[in-house]
Amino acid sequence: MQRWIVIGVVAMVLMLGGGVFAYSTYKQNRPHPMWVPLPLNPALPGEKRLEIVKELTAKLKDEALLIQVSKDLELPRKLKLNSDEEAAREVSKRLFVKLGEVATPVGGTAPSINVGVSGKAKDAKISGEIAMRLMRDVWKILGIKPPPPKDAF
Repeated sequence: MQRWIVIGVVAMVLMLGGGVFAYSTYKQNRPHPMWVPLPLNPALPGEKRLEIVKELTAKLKDEALLIQVSKDLELPRKLKLNSDEEAAREVSKRLFVKLGEVATPVGGTAPSINVGVSGKAKDAKISGEIAMRLMRDVWKILGIKPPPPKDAF
């Protein structure tokens, strides 16, 4: 009888361990997009917003720009790819530019352009770095002066 109890306890421990492992793997592989919102003037017409989104998408998916992003962030090493060109293609697949809304400091919302990268939860840090690096190019494309760095104060 004692042997059956020990076997039952061992089986339950193994099942519980397997369940914890499966759940953690599931959580790490869930979709987790990262984006940076760029507020727009609320008076800007919808057609102009869509035009800006299309223009940004086309310019951000430029291969030379994405290769430079890959070199700046050392993406082949981080994403375990062979070259900057492969990393640029991967970023191009993940890149999105969408219309959205952003909360304003005075309360309420304003229209925004969300520039970001889709990815898995386990790659959230890398996706965030890519999104922030792409924003430097967005500011150049749109002719906007970038905000001062946070450590400048």
